[in-house]
Formats: sequence, C-alpha cells, structure tokens
Amino acid sequence: MKRLSNILFCLALILSVSAGAQVSFEEGEIVYHVALTTADNYTIKGIYVFSIKNRQIRKELTMDNGYKDITLINAARGTLYSLQERDGHKYAIQLDMENDLLKKQTRFKGLIVTKEEPCAHPLAGQKCYKGTVMYKDSTTTEIIYSKAWKPDVPSTWNRFPDAPFIPLMFSYKEENGVSMVFTAERIEAVPVHTSLFSIPQGYKMISNTEYLQLKR
Repeated sequence: MKRLSNILFCLALILSVSAGAQVSFEEGEIVYHVALTTADNYTIKGIYVFSIKNRQIRKELTMDNGYKDITLINAARGTLYSLQERDGHKYAIQLDMENDLLKKQTRFKGLIVTKEEPCAHPLAGQKCYKGTVMYKDSTTTEIIYSKAWKPDVPSTWNRFPDAPFIPLMFSYKEENGVSMVFTAERIEAVPVHTSLFSIPQGYKMISNTEYLQLKR
C-alpha cells in the first residue's frame, strides 16, 4: 500500500511538471541589462541584480557612470533599507515599507495583460510571451515575460505588483524624460547566501529624515 502511494505521488509530480505548473520563485538570482536614456538622448548602461531568498529581496543597480543603488527588502519582517554612500560615509537608510514601497505601487495594482502571444525565441533561457500591460488608469506598457515562475513576494517588481509572471523585458519613462529599458540576461533558481540580505559592516543605520537632512 505504501509503495502504491509513493508511485501515485511520483506520477502526480510528473504530471504537474509536464503540464507546466507555475511555481513561485523562492530562491535564486535574476540579472537584467539596463539602458538608461536621458531627456537629451544620452545613454548609460548598467546591470540590475535581483537576489531572492526566504521572502527577502536584494536589488542592486550598478551603472557604468559609477552610480550604485542597493535596496534590501524583508517581506517577512516588513523592513526596507536603502544602502547609500555620501561624502565618503556609508548609510543604511531605514525606510517605511508601507509608505515608501507598497503605497507607491497602488496605482499599478489590478493590471491585466492583453494581446498575449508566444515569443519566437526564448529570452534569458526561458520560454516567453509578449503582451501589453494595461493599468486601471488605462495607461499601457509593452512587456515580455515568463509564465513558468511567479514572484514569491507580490511587491518584488514596483510596476508589476501581484503579477503572475516574471518580467523579462520591460521599460518605463519618468516625468523628467528619463527612460529605462530592462532586459533579462539570466534567471537561475540557485542557492543564495544569506549574508547578501544583511546590512554590511561599516554602514551607519539612520532614518530617511536624517538622510534628507544630510543632503541639504
């Protein structure tokens, strides 16, 4: 009887995989190439790395001009930090998860994807689809995405909260005329070291209010 149960379990697992069952991306790394274009058509390139583990997210943006931005999100604990360097000093700025992240994503919630069709070729080693994302205010953006995975934390991508996919290629334009294009290079479900999600030594923890005062 036990042997039969094991066989049935294995059969169910095989069938779920063969059916293309979607799974949460719980641990691994996603790397994007970034192209930032200013309002006067000057382009800067860079790399954007998402490291994910146990509902923790590290986003590290490194641009060719030396700009660097690191965000540490712990969805389980509800904490949010921005790692910044200023005048030779290193700061871990404690932000408010609700006001500085979740509320800013509100206008992007409730998105729907229209005009979906399969891509002719894989992207970042993934079978992909292209479509048009429409938001509640009727604004739209083009996107290429993978349906094999979905975010373990719904707020992982600022412009795609609660999305049942992993964005592979997308872009957006700010009000100041700056546009950014993100293209996935690779997605790997691999072990990620826990230390990546800790505040490194040498960083002083301060509030966002204190940091804004330093910038004056």
